[in-house]
Amino acid sequence: MVKQKKHHRVKKQVSSTLFLGNLDEVLHSDEQLLLAEALQTRPPKAIRMRLPQARGLALERPLPFSSDSVPWYAAGHFCNEAHQPGRFLQHAAGVYFVQDAGSMLALRLLDVQPHEWVADICAAPGAKASAILEKVGPGNGFLLANEPIRGRLPALEFNLARVGFPRYCITSKDPERLSPQWKEQFDAALIDAPCTGQMLVGRGKQSFAAFTESQIAHSAARQLRIVSAASSLVRPGGRLVYSTCTFAPTENEDVIETFLATHEGWHVEHVAELQQWQSPRSPGGYRLYPHRDRCAGAYAVRLRLSGNREPEQKSSRQKEMKDEPLVLGKDSVGSTRGGCRIQHGNRWEEVPSDIERKIEVSCGRHGEIAYRPAKQWRPSHALGLRRDQYWSPSGTHELDDYGAQQFMQGLSLPPGPLGWVVASWRGHPLGWLRGNKERLNNGLPASARLGFIPIV
Repeated sequence: MVKQKKHHRVKKQVSSTLFLGNLDEVLHSDEQLLLAEALQTRPPKAIRMRLPQARGLALERPLPFSSDSVPWYAAGHFCNEAHQPGRFLQHAAGVYFVQDAGSMLALRLLDVQPHEWVADICAAPGAKASAILEKVGPGNGFLLANEPIRGRLPALEFNLARVGFPRYCITSKDPERLSPQWKEQFDAALIDAPCTGQMLVGRGKQSFAAFTESQIAHSAARQLRIVSAASSLVRPGGRLVYSTCTFAPTENEDVIETFLATHEGWHVEHVAELQQWQSPRSPGGYRLYPHRDRCAGAYAVRLRLSGNREPEQKSSRQKEMKDEPLVLGKDSVGSTRGGCRIQHGNRWEEVPSDIERKIEVSCGRHGEIAYRPAKQWRPSHALGLRRDQYWSPSGTHELDDYGAQQFMQGLSLPPGPLGWVVASWRGHPLGWLRGNKERLNNGLPASARLGFIPIV
């Protein structure tokens, strides 16, 4: 009886506040109650499959659970079973990433190509940034992953490391401070804008204060400032994708309309395949809802800047790339080529040479290859997960299912190769082992370890 009263009170509170932020302009009143009810439950889990060019050796059964395709994003899948998808070895090996299906809408609109330079302006925790890095790949593209809140950087670094490609730079700046160095440098920019987060109420990550007029107005003002700053980073002919996890049109359609009215040369770009999710308020903007689309919800729109940038003049001379060994203490860890190594305190990082010639390498964090927690240098977890053609570990140690399970729990393994080797499972790198005559010591960071791991 108590639970029923609480349920009724919550539904009444949500349904009465949903009208703030002119929601009735984009969602009919008879659907607003359905939305209010949907906000009280968690949406189905979803995952994003690793792209073929980043997947490594194919697994016989990549997904250890049944799934349905996400209709607006080809690599997305809804999890049909009541599992925690982050607890399987396939997730630990980077075969897939756990990500709400709604957030994949922005990735569909961004449509990154392998050669492109892309900026993710508010990148943490890194679900979208890791997808961008996969598309950028090991070729000649580049990702700038910026996160203004420093406390969120560890999650961003970890998720980018899981991709295994080093062509990125992590910065932590207010978007308005990015412009001097990066002005008109990018083919595309993504703004997953900080917002009231109304879609997160069902997950318990946001309160009903997200529906108040003061919160909505405050967020909208900040969002417009971020979009204006990010637009200066995009080259002529480039594109900008704006997305939120909130329903209020004040934070979505209104922000874009104000931006377009005050910034010349920009226009909304339609995507025919997404027509069924089009916002009734603003053609070219797209909306997802938890009561319709099996996700937390989303709003996203793609803008295009008029004009064309002159293509860069590329040198016909090919620079010879030689293997450069990485030796830590008495141990050889492996070798890399085609990169510039830089030291920042107790970290060694490596920047691909072609990127190093274009940017100021001290501007942020790059792919870490070694760190010094005390007196001894150790190979970084990010280096152990690399799978690009410019990195060769000194050795790998292939684990069976049980050994991989033990490794991901942080346990030592029976004796094997001596020195530093990369532990792998079905061809996918998991992290570092350091062997002696007695055992293989586990080099997996505590933050990457898992508890019980079902094997399917």
